[in-house]
Amino acid sequence: MQWTTRPLFAATLLGLGLYAAASTTQAEGFALGAKLGTTGLGLEGTLGLRDNLNLRGGFYGLDYSRELEEDGIEYDGDLELRSAALLADWHPFGGGFRVSAGGYYNGNEFGGSAEGSLDIGNDTYDARLDATVDWDGFAPYLGVGYGNAVGSGGWSFAFDLGVMFTGSPSVDLDGQVNNAALQAQFEDDLRREEAQLEDDVEDIKYYPVLSLGLAYRF
Repeated sequence: MQWTTRPLFAATLLGLGLYAAASTTQAEGFALGAKLGTTGLGLEGTLGLRDNLNLRGGFYGLDYSRELEEDGIEYDGDLELRSAALLADWHPFGGGFRVSAGGYYNGNEFGGSAEGSLDIGNDTYDARLDATVDWDGFAPYLGVGYGNAVGSGGWSFAFDLGVMFTGSPSVDLDGQVNNAALQAQFEDDLRREEAQLEDDVEDIKYYPVLSLGLAYRF
């Protein structure tokens, strides 16, 4: 699936989920909200299913440039935050406090490059190196928060703290050495470097979610 079509695919699934829920339950209200947090800027919709249970879906994204140093190589690149969520919010005490569970479509990705004299494997090359780090497309989510967007009319405040269980990221390295005669050796060292990087990031299996937002009930 092309990168540019993934958000559209996720949006379609999310819309169908909210529509199906609204069609099969007696809705307790609907609200739209905006979020800002570690998943980026977001737009959320909340559908009340029962007095203490809501269904919430959202889309989030943000791009920003950053440098990343790994194994002695400094990459200049961009972190692209892309995700969509479908969550159930349970309000056990009937107030604003909630426990949330569900899943995210996780399209977060870092793409960076390094150029010049690079130590790769046991050798040094005059080369260009491109790196991509991404995660599994689906990430379960568990968290807590405060705010009930459909609890009363008008505006409401929202806060979320939780974690996406992303699994270990995958690393893909590609590059070109300036001396064509060294390309085969460079490719062998590149595969070893790729395996080493994946070992280094193997334990990064969780992504923290912290966000603040406002919602309005219609």
